[in-house]
Amino acid sequence: MSPTDPVVPPFAGDCHAIILAGGSGTRLWPLSRNLLPKQLLVLGGTSTLLQQTVARVLEVFPPDHVWVVTNEEHVFEVRKQVAVLDKVLEGQVLAEPLGRNTLPAIMLGLDRVVEANPKALAAVFPSDHLVSDGGAWARDLARATELAAQKRFVTFGVRPDKPETGYGYIALGEDLGENAFAVRGFVEKPDFLTADRFLREGTHLWNSGMFLFSAKHFLTQVARCEPVLWNWWMGRDEAPLVQGYRDIPDISVDYGVVEKIDNIAVVKAGFEWDDLGSWEAMYRLGDKDADGNVVRGDVLAMNCANCLLISEGGKLAVSGLKDTIMVQTRDATLACPKDRVQTVRDVVAALKAQGSQLVESHTTVYRPWGNYTVLEEGPQYKIKRIQVTPGARLSSQMHHHRSEHWVVVDGTAEVEVDNEPRILVENQSVDIPKASQHRLANPGKVPLNIIEIQSGPYLEEDDIVRFDDVYGRVRK
Repeated sequence: MSPTDPVVPPFAGDCHAIILAGGSGTRLWPLSRNLLPKQLLVLGGTSTLLQQTVARVLEVFPPDHVWVVTNEEHVFEVRKQVAVLDKVLEGQVLAEPLGRNTLPAIMLGLDRVVEANPKALAAVFPSDHLVSDGGAWARDLARATELAAQKRFVTFGVRPDKPETGYGYIALGEDLGENAFAVRGFVEKPDFLTADRFLREGTHLWNSGMFLFSAKHFLTQVARCEPVLWNWWMGRDEAPLVQGYRDIPDISVDYGVVEKIDNIAVVKAGFEWDDLGSWEAMYRLGDKDADGNVVRGDVLAMNCANCLLISEGGKLAVSGLKDTIMVQTRDATLACPKDRVQTVRDVVAALKAQGSQLVESHTTVYRPWGNYTVLEEGPQYKIKRIQVTPGARLSSQMHHHRSEHWVVVDGTAEVEVDNEPRILVENQSVDIPKASQHRLANPGKVPLNIIEIQSGPYLEEDDIVRFDDVYGRVRK
């Protein structure tokens, strides 16, 4: 196959794509949070990392051969984002009840793949990586399908350009021709000296986390390597896989299967790749000014050099900084030397140990009906701005520990309190007593904005009892 050969979708044979869109993206805190991880953010350009991945996949795969696996908490936002690219994809999003790492997520996608065709090939792609040169990417996929048809498990390796200690490495074996090699082994996140030796010797590639394989052959290896997961998989005719999800092992595809099997091949990537796994990567890939700074948002930088400066929450004024990362949101600020960005994970772990909500969400939280922004909070009170999209409605619900007061800023609100409906317009308000069953909807053609004032001894989001919900969030 020559570099000029066209790749006509779909590939020869039947190949499906599984896009993994779970994960919390802690290394890009405070922009990335558990409820809005990096794959759902616009970190460059005009579309999110997820949308960039899906758009690239759709150039090769038909939409009914594309499956997106995400966390239950993200499913509505993921569906909204992929529907912009193709409405068919709304029905192709699968929700994990909770994160169980990459191997169970892949098997959740394979459930749909083998249902469509038990002899299909499957390609697995992370949703949060940057890939440029889509033509080379498609040609590399075509080469991988040839190898997968030979019952090889195929991964994609990237030529290192620096001694990176945050990536896994693939050791190259026999040359299989046409940019492909047998895999001699895997090395997980080596120390600097080892990574530097790999770079100088040219014997290893970065592991991109992308795979292609025969679904049937892969599942045979799961049965051999991970019998607990295999038993769970084999019970899917009696009960949906998600019902047993909480009881299965949390295990990666690399550790669970790939590192335990033979006959693995790697295709050396002809495309450029980056996993955007740190703020250093964001700096490296960003557009730099005359002083080497990457600046985004409302930033005043004086006498700064080689810095990444981002503000999404008010004016960020900095002076005299060099080789520094500073990222500001409405509720948090991160500052660290550029060569210490790997410690951001430790920062997130420390915040989590303190029980901080800064790990979970931004001040603006997206829901299937719209979003809310926390404007202010203190002991026994919280003030939110709630926006409801036209035609959307919240669940019918009640709270054990708080009362609420709603004021309509603009738009039309359809409100129901203890089975009494009413319509509210601009500057009108309603009280929601504690333990009252209530509901809010937007029957209008424009967004509805209200101010909600909560008061009570406990104001967290888990004090919601849902009775009815058009988005299927009522717990049985």
